[in-house]
Amino acid sequence: MTGKQLIDTIQIGDVKFEAYIIIDENNLEAFAIYFQQNEDPLVLFQQISNDHKVEIKINQQLVEELQLLKSKDIEQRKEHYKIFQEFVLNAEQKAKEIAFQDAKLKYFTDILLVKGIEQAYFVD
Repeated sequence: MTGKQLIDTIQIGDVKFEAYIIIDENNLEAFAIYFQQNEDPLVLFQQISNDHKVEIKINQQLVEELQLLKSKDIEQRKEHYKIFQEFVLNAEQKAKEIAFQDAKLKYFTDILLVKGIEQAYFVD
């Protein structure tokens, strides 16, 4: 994946998240959320083909790494997750305006896959 265009960045607790528009292996624009400068994205919104359908992928290995960085305080974790969710939604909207103008984008909060990330913040 190449051609990263930074959309937004945020520090939440000890974790730095970055949102990018990237060019994927199919030479199509994709939207990616990275954390702690990992090479692979935590969340990837990727066009399946030129038919304007967008697939969402969550890297489960990185979700497990994220879990190791969470706050010990449950209330703080809840607040961190709310901030993260707002960050993703705002970055998602920017990505839609830039990269997925004609695509049918299923939003982050509408999918069950997000439960893995949510659990990374809440589960002890």
